[in-house]
Amino acid sequence: MSLVLSAPTMRRLTIVRYLYNQALEQERKGDLVGGLALLPFHDAVELFLQVAAENHPEVKLTKSVEFMAYWPAFATAGLTLPYQEQMRRFNNARVEVKHRGTLPSRHDVEGFRATITAFLADAAPKLFEIEFDSISLSALVRSDEVRSALQAAEAAVREEQFPAALEHAAKAFRLSLRLHRYGDPPLNEDKRLFDPTDVASDVKWRGQEHGSFGRPSKLLDAVADMGQSLGEAITIIAYNLDYDGYRYIRTYGPVVFEMMGIHPAYHAGVG
Repeated sequence: MSLVLSAPTMRRLTIVRYLYNQALEQERKGDLVGGLALLPFHDAVELFLQVAAENHPEVKLTKSVEFMAYWPAFATAGLTLPYQEQMRRFNNARVEVKHRGTLPSRHDVEGFRATITAFLADAAPKLFEIEFDSISLSALVRSDEVRSALQAAEAAVREEQFPAALEHAAKAFRLSLRLHRYGDPPLNEDKRLFDPTDVASDVKWRGQEHGSFGRPSKLLDAVADMGQSLGEAITIIAYNLDYDGYRYIRTYGPVVFEMMGIHPAYHAGVG
């Protein structure tokens, strides 16, 4: 009988994926601080095992289960977990980091990352009947519109429709920026606060008003574009978002045109 995963279970598996991605980001920082990746790696695996145990009632756990106790508990229930000895070594290194401040070498961190990745990839189909790579962080997005656009991008990737995937991702990103600036639903604007994006919109309007034959002045248009880019960059930095990712999608992604109205519409295309 196939395993039916509830919405709360999928949401918790999404958190596992989030913790795993956080660990990868920490490892990329390199040097000694890369060793701190062992902590979110451990949290990801531990939550994964806890959720798996709850979805397999035949697995009996004590009230305060130790990390390595999951392996014999699952084995007793007829579910063999892989990489037991590698995980024991990983857990010992994690204890050294958390309780003694001893950071592993970069070589060791790379080995532990490979072990964690292989464990999650092997165990997810056995315990949940899904591929670990199929778990998407888009489920954590609160906005229905942003989440829908992201899921459309993921569907396009699965179908190898990569231009369409970029368009959906770019629209999701633009809408996300708007929600960060104004809220959902939009907050009342506070004119006491300087917002380069609002100034850019005003400059574009004035350019339309004073340009020749209804066309905006090239100078005002250039200033407006600069204000738009500055406003977006400030939003990215203020909310501690991925600025390198922002620059990448601005450089290589499609241009997103915003049609204003009560409910702004977004169209991605070539600028």
